[in-house]
Amino acid sequence: MEDFFKNPEQVSFRISPDGSHISYRAPWKDRMNIFVKELASGEVTQVTRDTVRDVGGYFWKGDRIIYSRDINGDENFIVFSAATDGSDVKALTPEADVRAGTLDDLHGVDGMEKHIIVQMNERNPEVFDPWLVNIETGERRQLVDNSENYQSWITDHDGVIRIATRTDGVSTTLFHRASADAPFEAFKTVSFKDEFSPLFFTFDNKNLFVSTNLGGRDKAAVVEYDLAGDTELREIYANPDYDVQGLDYSRKRQVLTMAYYAGWKQERVFLDEETKAMYAKMAPRFEDKEFWIYGEDDDETKFMVWAGDDRDPGKYYFYDAAADDLQEVATPYPWLDPSQLAEMRPIQY
Repeated sequence: MEDFFKNPEQVSFRISPDGSHISYRAPWKDRMNIFVKELASGEVTQVTRDTVRDVGGYFWKGDRIIYSRDINGDENFIVFSAATDGSDVKALTPEADVRAGTLDDLHGVDGMEKHIIVQMNERNPEVFDPWLVNIETGERRQLVDNSENYQSWITDHDGVIRIATRTDGVSTTLFHRASADAPFEAFKTVSFKDEFSPLFFTFDNKNLFVSTNLGGRDKAAVVEYDLAGDTELREIYANPDYDVQGLDYSRKRQVLTMAYYAGWKQERVFLDEETKAMYAKMAPRFEDKEFWIYGEDDDETKFMVWAGDDRDPGKYYFYDAAADDLQEVATPYPWLDPSQLAEMRPIQY
């Protein structure tokens, strides 16, 4: 039993924005901490040194690492910022009796190179308010006067909060505003029986990509939704057998790359020829394994790849697309022998 639940050797790989480093979480004194590896030299630097609680989710913001940590075991997560050598650690959110998390990393937003948006329940334990935070100084300001007690938020590609939601436990109402200075206005109410889940804005920030089963569907599809006209414009992808969970896209090229859904395993449908070609080029190297590209640098030439299957927890790889070079970087659970594990078989009824 211990083999299945003990910490992996290395996991949660990310690539730095400039593609020069990778980062990951690994055990240190029985707790998961963050490490950074320079690709050119292979030098590894430990960023965090927590011995009380595991360091949770994290990401790169410029040349800094943003991570969350639950100090007291009460699920009141704190958002921290640190230099990649582990110095200059800043608590970006209150350290007592407040739960916080990152809403938007503002990646690639002009003028926001040193800022992120966090949400926290400091004002009201039941409601999370959005704040703009400087990752170097910790200075912050509230972005929305949340007197209406909205419960969740969605930003557009410029980092402007444009969608808010509120639920009474039976139905959810969605609100929209055209700009940061405009008031929120309700545009859709759905019951708990239906789905209308905004994914992200179109690249011109006018419309929304949404996963929904409205419109007479019995399976969720992804569609483009016109906020101004309160109407569905086009169906991006629907599957006759499964709910479609979401979309991926290229930040650099501003195109949709794939839709994905869970069948008996995670499946993808390509919406972009360049992405399809890259997967096709890599496929022979993984034979019958599932594999997914899940992280990239700003130039979208260097990628992190996971490959595994229902019996194999998998391996992590670094892929340089320009050189067509694939390098294994970690086996997170080397003590698990896939030949000793049971095959997963789908059932229908």
